[in-house]
Amino acid sequence: MKKLNWYILKEHFGPFIFAFATITFLLLIDYVPRIVDHVIDKDLSIWVVLELIGLNLAWILALSVPMSVLVATLMAFGRLTSDFEITAIKACGVNLLRVLTPLLIGGAVIAVLMIEFNDKILPDLNKMQRQLSSDISRMRPTLTFKPGTFIDDVPGYLILLDDIDHTTSEVTGVHITEMKNPAAPRVIVAREGILRVLNEGENIQFSLDDGEIHTLNADQPQDYQRVDFEHQVINIGVEGTRLERRESDLRTDREMGINAMQEKVDNARDAIMPFRYRINQRLTESIKHLFLDTMATRAVDTLPDSNAYRLTRQDAEVLERFIQQNANQIESQKTVINKYSLEIHKKYSIPAASLAFILIGAPLGVITRRGGMGTAIATSISLFIVYWAFLIGGEDLADRGIVSPFWAMWSANFLIGAIGVYLLYIVVTEKRILSFFRRSK
Repeated sequence: MKKLNWYILKEHFGPFIFAFATITFLLLIDYVPRIVDHVIDKDLSIWVVLELIGLNLAWILALSVPMSVLVATLMAFGRLTSDFEITAIKACGVNLLRVLTPLLIGGAVIAVLMIEFNDKILPDLNKMQRQLSSDISRMRPTLTFKPGTFIDDVPGYLILLDDIDHTTSEVTGVHITEMKNPAAPRVIVAREGILRVLNEGENIQFSLDDGEIHTLNADQPQDYQRVDFEHQVINIGVEGTRLERRESDLRTDREMGINAMQEKVDNARDAIMPFRYRINQRLTESIKHLFLDTMATRAVDTLPDSNAYRLTRQDAEVLERFIQQNANQIESQKTVINKYSLEIHKKYSIPAASLAFILIGAPLGVITRRGGMGTAIATSISLFIVYWAFLIGGEDLADRGIVSPFWAMWSANFLIGAIGVYLLYIVVTEKRILSFFRRSK
């Protein structure tokens, strides 16, 4: 039996590695265009690009591992069945459920490892990825000088060049409008010059020849000045072209471990109790006022009925506002509870999907035994769509408070697992699905 267990696991290892590499690549390739945009616009170094890709691989791995388990199970059992190895195993008196035992143990090990990864490693990597993306987004695009095109990426300046030689850095027809002080703008015009980019792009230096400087004064137009020059050096500072790393202690729900999120949930639950106590206490006091002769303190007997009604209505409105304010606070805390509970269950449910995928992948692989790789991939995609539809839909319903976070995250696993158990029953008992439905009717 040990040889059979190792043989079954070995048959799944190759397809798992293939599926893992393929799915990871497909998920990563969707992110590549955004990285390419950063490289082109902001001139990121290759090391920053590799760091960005590596940090994004973290959340991709959390998704691709359970998917790979499904593809590997479908492909392995499809091949074993098409080569009649499953038939040979059955002929030796070994039940298909016994064949699944090493796979379920392996799936449980993968699930435990992925839970640890999601809890201990993924939050920190998600935080690093968010901070790096935020730092990159604050960078200004790399300046690209094109002849005949206005350049307005430098704050306070508008630059126009009639022509530029990128080999010698010679420029002709230079027009620079300085608008740092809108009330007194300066216009610099030169016939030719040299353009230099200094300090790794943080400074631009124009060495201009044969030009003019026009200074305007919006408040006093008569103070207009014009200065001719034979040679002039203009230095322009360009801030924000370098990647500046910033540290932050702020963490979102996807950047926290299970214990940190559970603490948030516990604090929110504890915060609800005072608001409920205030509502109950205020309602109790109001009910007592209804049955006690408290109206005498207001000398209501000497007031007209309309005034007494007005005072009673004011008390009711004050009570309603008080209850509504405290109820809003309770709903706010419930939103916090749902938000973090959802992420806690997600850290468990997605890794646990490996077991559900094994349960449904094995019988499907036997049923679609001659379909090959194409059938396995098509079946996997269909199941992925169903799984993610339940996951995304459940998350939306949980955010609205319609379903609990538990059912929002676990319903897909239960559904796929239940279908897998049913298909296993069909395969083990060697019944046809259609005939089973006819008998059940």
